Formats: sequence, structure tokens, C-alpha cells
Amino acid sequence: MVDVYIVVYSLLGMLICLPALLLALNLLMPQVTRRIETRLAQTPGKSFFLGVPVTAAFLIWIAMTANIPGLGQGSAFLVGFIGMGLGTVGAAGMARLLAKRVTLLASPSSEVLNLLRGAVVYELACLFPIVGWFLFAPIVGITVLGAATFGLLGWLPRRVVQEPVAVVGER
Repeated sequence: MVDVYIVVYSLLGMLICLPALLLALNLLMPQVTRRIETRLAQTPGKSFFLGVPVTAAFLIWIAMTANIPGLGQGSAFLVGFIGMGLGTVGAAGMARLLAKRVTLLASPSSEVLNLLRGAVVYELACLFPIVGWFLFAPIVGITVLGAATFGLLGWLPRRVVQEPVAVVGER
């Protein structure tokens, strides 16, 4: 019975700590998370398609080196650690995007509270049984990995310059 309590309370502790981690990353690295949020808002498709090879590279490296004793297992652990870190920074950008969209729906409140709300919405969406686990979390996880790669490299989407529209009858 004690084992069940350990698992349940460990999961509850992690669920409480994840929004705090995403909030802390937004407060500690605001420029990076803003770039990630910009990528996710303006070019989610490009972020997804960059995230596919990035995710594949991490997974292939881990699969190839995880059974090699010594440096192989160490490199698999290091690559997994880097991948999880990249995904967490991307999730912080997603929380920032959700916070921006929650701001439109919520009564006037602080930016920190909306960042926390965005992180909780993201976390709860990933936890929804079946759809959240097997559809939402993998697709969004790959997308935030791509957006985090763009954000850490400093690559922002191009600004669209709109030409003035001529009015009929105007010369």
C-alpha cells in the first residue's frame, strides 16, 4: 500500500510543479519564450516539420546508444536530457501563447496569473485520457521541439509586408 501512495503523491507533486517550472522558464528566459511563442502563433506548421527530424534525431541517437555500456549509455542519457530540456523550453513558449489567448477570455488580471493559467491548460490538455495522451501530446510535443529549436537559434518568421490596396476609381 505504501508503494501506491509513493506513486500517487509523486505524480501529484509533478503535476503541481510543472506549471511552476513553465512559469519560471518564462520569467527567467523571456526573450527565448517570446520567440518560441511567436513561432508557435505564426508558423506552427513549419515548427512541426522542423520538430519531426529533431525528434527523430534524438530518438534514433538514444535507441542506438542506450544498450552500449559506458559512454554509449552516458551519451544516450545526455541526449535524452537535452531533448527533455528543449521540450520543456518549448512548452514554456506554448504556455506563453496560451496565456496570451487566455488574456482575451479572462477578466483583467496579471500577466503572471495568465502565464500560470496557460501552463495549467497545456498540462491538463496533455493529461486528458486517450486523445491527450496519444494525439495531442505527441503532435504538440513535436511542434514545441521545432519551435524551441527555432527560438534558441533566434530564427523568427519573416514579417509580411502588405502593399497598399488600390481603391476602385482611384488613379
